[in-house]
Amino acid sequence: MKNLVLTFALILPFSVFAETINFQCTSVELDGVHKFDAHGIVSVDDAKNVEGIANVMTQKAGAVHSSQTFDDVHVTGYIRHFKAGEVTKNAFDQLVLKTDADYLKTLNLLLGINEAIASRALSIDNFSYRSNCKITERFN
Repeated sequence: MKNLVLTFALILPFSVFAETINFQCTSVELDGVHKFDAHGIVSVDDAKNVEGIANVMTQKAGAVHSSQTFDDVHVTGYIRHFKAGEVTKNAFDQLVLKTDADYLKTLNLLLGINEAIASRALSIDNFSYRSNCKITERFN
């Protein structure tokens, strides 16, 4: 995680951001479900645009030797906050991110939903990997 933060600090030395979010995605083993694990850090500007770095590991369902790791992936996108009662009983944040990785197209991370496969990583060959994501730290 120290390398991730250092890399992020080097990429955005002159940017002014309002908030920084660390996130963690942890997959569960479900039959027939492609999974991913990830962690990263993003900065959020006043317009809710985000930019950051993520490390992502994907694995296809039932394929033991199909793991792929993507380190220090540059991500850009936006964040939305859903208040309690708007979509679910509890409030949560949604990070919608494009990546610069050759294989991964997008990450749609639902942060704070207690559902094993709520978040999704989409690959260029349209495989959908699932995980559960949460905010681990938030700084203003």
